[in-house]
Amino acid sequence: MRLNKLFIFLVFSFIISCKNHYNETIEWADNLQNGLSIESVMKVQPHFIKIDWKNPRHIENEKWYLITEIKGNDDSLRMSHYLVFKDDKYQYRESKK
Repeated sequence: MRLNKLFIFLVFSFIISCKNHYNETIEWADNLQNGLSIESVMKVQPHFIKIDWKNPRHIENEKWYLITEIKGNDDSLRMSHYLVFKDDKYQYRESKK
């Protein structure tokens, strides 16, 4: 009986530690203030995401920075998420298939 409780506790602890930060990432990006500088966005970037700050895509007069990793991501659609800047000021998040 005691062993079963320990096993359940360990499984529950493992599930909690594998938190998916996907929705938190989307919420963070969507709530960034328009006009923030790239440096300001870098400072408030959550620890559970990685962004390719060194290799933006250039589309017309915008720079698109790819979110390369979201800790615990299980997005079955495999969406790509970008932070879009115009004149080095944050504009919005763009998601693409």
